[in-house]
Amino acid sequence: MSRVRMLGILTIFLCALVLQVSCLECYVCENQEDNSEKCVKSIKTCDFNQDVCLTEIKWGSTPYWSQGTKKQYYISKRCSNKTECATNRQRYMPLCTYIWYQDWVCGDCCQGDRCNYYIIICHSFYNPIDSGAVQITQSNLDMVLASNEIVFINFYAEWCKFSNILMPIFDDAAVEVAKAGYDPGKVVMGKVDCDQEGAIATRFHITKYPTLKLFRNGFPAKKEYRGQRSVEAFAEFIKKQLTDPIVQFGSLKELHDLSEDKRHIIGYMDRRDQPEYEVLRKVAASLKDECLFHAGFGDASQQMHPPGQPIIVFRTDKRTSIEPDETYHGSMLNFDELYTWVQQKCIPIVREITFENAEELTEEGLPFLILFHHPSDTESVKKYKEIIMNELESEKQNINFLTADGVRFEHPLHHLGKSVSDLPLIAIDSFRHMYLFPKYSDMEKPGKLKQFLQDLYSGKLHREFHYGTEAPASDNDIKVTTPPESTFKKLAPSKNRYTLLRDEL
Repeated sequence: MSRVRMLGILTIFLCALVLQVSCLECYVCENQEDNSEKCVKSIKTCDFNQDVCLTEIKWGSTPYWSQGTKKQYYISKRCSNKTECATNRQRYMPLCTYIWYQDWVCGDCCQGDRCNYYIIICHSFYNPIDSGAVQITQSNLDMVLASNEIVFINFYAEWCKFSNILMPIFDDAAVEVAKAGYDPGKVVMGKVDCDQEGAIATRFHITKYPTLKLFRNGFPAKKEYRGQRSVEAFAEFIKKQLTDPIVQFGSLKELHDLSEDKRHIIGYMDRRDQPEYEVLRKVAASLKDECLFHAGFGDASQQMHPPGQPIIVFRTDKRTSIEPDETYHGSMLNFDELYTWVQQKCIPIVREITFENAEELTEEGLPFLILFHHPSDTESVKKYKEIIMNELESEKQNINFLTADGVRFEHPLHHLGKSVSDLPLIAIDSFRHMYLFPKYSDMEKPGKLKQFLQDLYSGKLHREFHYGTEAPASDNDIKVTTPPESTFKKLAPSKNRYTLLRDEL
């Protein structure tokens, strides 16, 4: 009797176990839009072989690449088994971040009667209002850069005194930026511990601490942030970066007055809220220092494009350029394609060096071939550009071709033993010395400028400046001279992080 009783009790116990598993209830989402109750009223009873609830929580828009689509939570709950759940967790959890302004996906599972989404939500979500800058690591770097238009990063080292001084200021600035109410995906302020994340420091050539770098649409800016290091200055800097760089024109007549000294990108569109304009705006934000951007909508531009077919046009700097205007024929919804085209048009093979861009040009690390000219002399600039494009385009990986206002850059002329009255003239600045092209008029002789560059590469210019054009017969005949010292290297970033360079401090 006792054995029968025991079997009966065991049967009831096993049935209870089966019943408990088969009656597992998962809360399943039906209505995603503005779901403030997070699906708590949607319940699904699991099948016999489904012993866990699989949960996925997503933040983003669908599809995630949609322009201007509202971001929201997407909560997916369904019955599953342990094997599928483990696979899902392995796939998604390494990518799971709890930052409200980035797209993210989390996956996890739970067991037990009525197990709910709290298994995920109980994780500590990042709150930018009280947490300062986002800690960036190798695992989330690319996602942060890809998910935000502007990323401003503090590269620091914990052992560095100045890094420790800056850290609370930068964190406080991140809080202020978060409070400013920018749309999700617009801006993130982050920080990288370069001792812990050596690969990131190497990737972005970080050698001094702290270094502040701006990234726009995933691309690093050409120069570091060198403004004032205060909460107010950082917040104002971010605000400026998010200002729409495209100037709207109200009629085609306004385009007749555009500066002929600058390059222009002009968009003719139906309306401001169309996706093509958003792509152009992002491109303009990345290249606003290289070109001036304009756009017209509706009646202001309807004569220039068919309805529903926006057009983007490049207008050259007519005063000194020999290039023609050009219309863009690629996809206006493809950021990379449009960016590449605009970059090629706005960053020509021959650029003008100014005090404002000298730092970023020196950071490129290439020697300069510079035409110094009088600001009213446009013919020498056109001729110089023509020769560079026809004869020296293959050298653009080895040297920067530049023009310079000889009046503004009078100091380098003095180093060469020249003055404004000697303009135009051509020189190489190797960042060690400056070498003068012997005779400006020889520029038009085929191969002369190219040979000048070859003499730089071979070291001939350096040897001739020191020892003359003929090889010395003996040591006693050597007459050592010193070529003029480079002047543009002094405009490069200081090798010491903390100097009174501009208004950095």
